[in-house]
Amino acid sequence: MTALLPAETQVLIVGAGPSGLAAAISLICNGIEPSKLLIVDGVEKGTNTSRALAIHAATLEALDKYGCASKLVELGIKGTGWRINDRASSIVKSDLSYLSPYTKFPFVLILVQTATEHVLEERLNELGGKVIRPCRVVGMKNSVHGKGMDILFDSGEVVRSDYVVGADGGRSTVRQLAGINFLDPDGQSFEDSTDDRVAQMVLADVSLSSDDHDLGGGVSLTVSKGIFLLISLGKPVVSEMLYNSSETVYRVGFNVPRALGEPPSQASLEFLQANMDQYGPLHLSSDPKVNPNPVHITKVHWSTRFRTHSAIADVFFKRVHGGSVFLVGDAAHIHSPAGGQGMNLGLRDATGLGPILAEHIRKMELTKEQGPSDEEDTTALENYAASRRIRGLGNIKFTKDFMGIIDFVMRPHFLSWPVWALRMLSHLPVFKRRIAYRLSGLGNR
Repeated sequence: MTALLPAETQVLIVGAGPSGLAAAISLICNGIEPSKLLIVDGVEKGTNTSRALAIHAATLEALDKYGCASKLVELGIKGTGWRINDRASSIVKSDLSYLSPYTKFPFVLILVQTATEHVLEERLNELGGKVIRPCRVVGMKNSVHGKGMDILFDSGEVVRSDYVVGADGGRSTVRQLAGINFLDPDGQSFEDSTDDRVAQMVLADVSLSSDDHDLGGGVSLTVSKGIFLLISLGKPVVSEMLYNSSETVYRVGFNVPRALGEPPSQASLEFLQANMDQYGPLHLSSDPKVNPNPVHITKVHWSTRFRTHSAIADVFFKRVHGGSVFLVGDAAHIHSPAGGQGMNLGLRDATGLGPILAEHIRKMELTKEQGPSDEEDTTALENYAASRRIRGLGNIKFTKDFMGIIDFVMRPHFLSWPVWALRMLSHLPVFKRRIAYRLSGLGNR
């Protein structure tokens, strides 16, 4: 069998999702030669399922430094805000125009993760980098050649590397091989980290019989006895890219309380329609008794289920097996879904790692030129890792608070006073400005 992988590399990035691709781009743009950088992924191209849809202002600013933002903006929809509704009317509207004094991206970009990955991989290829697939890491040990570590692959190949960036998702093999714990920061178990009613979620990309839907300029979340998410995937080029479809495709999502059992792994059209009728806005109902202009799901392009929970790695950086491991993205932190915060923070982890790691490598090379040394000063890497972990903890708190508010609004209350209180707050400019800034990521870069 012909070897796919080199015998050694300076930096190995495991995982070619958004965080892994962004890490590779930032390293090359900060002076790491593409020939010294190896990017691998465990699955064939195009077999990843996509969940994240929103790219925030702080993330676009980070990607703009590396020539990625303009193409993403060209493909996506500029959402003017987020809206939380009951089934018949609006409860809270956020207005992202309040961000104009702070960023040149005063909007939330609606773009499916698949398209984001496509743009990032194209940029990586322009810079001389390349993802090698499918290559699964199965082991990590001290290098037989001395310094660095040997990374073992399922093909039987072994690659020696000084640095490994784990960008391989919530079940990260790199993190597990490095012996780094991954737990809820509040000490809760997987089963208890989210309220039973919102712990199980279903997502699907569908076509609808009508495209005339007011989404409040971006993302629409309906809260009643359950929660129901509706987002347009946007421009025809995206629907063509994803599903070879000329129709407008919508992302729908809703909770399935644990008391009702586990949802199907691939939801049928009938299951999705029943939940849209039960939890979605009334103007999307297929029941003519409720909606004089019934709306039907006409096609299911993709669906999945998942559980909402939170976890964070004990450390994002660790010296192990004679080399260094750095975790980014879901390998470092996962959060209950709240506006795509997880992918956004992962992208910012990765874009910020490039200049730090590249400068560290340059200093190490200068040190070697001055004479052999067994010491490696990793202070800058440790400090960066610690700062990213603080931001990860901040995101987990934010997403838990967000899901807690949603759960609170879902509960029965006298005269539905939480809804009326939120409606009153949403008219205050200071409240609108704070919500917009927090959602944008500008306060938690």
